[in-house]
Amino acid sequence: MRGQPEKSDPHKLSVPERILQVQDMWDEIAREPGKVEITEAQREEAERRLLAHEKAPQESAAWEDIRRRLERER
Repeated sequence: MRGQPEKSDPHKLSVPERILQVQDMWDEIAREPGKVEITEAQREEAERRLLAHEKAPQESAAWEDIRRRLERER
């Protein structure tokens, strides 16, 4: 963890401290991706999106391009 107060009561933490705590929790989850379960509906949606991309990859945009566009629009 990043040196924030104990996890005992998150309501006693400031918003930035709670954000750091959530980020730390996400990092812990991401270290074990095989343990993250998804629903059948999520699996089907991922498959649908993959097939759509494979049929028309030109209609997709790279994350870097989307991010640059969003940053310009701010």
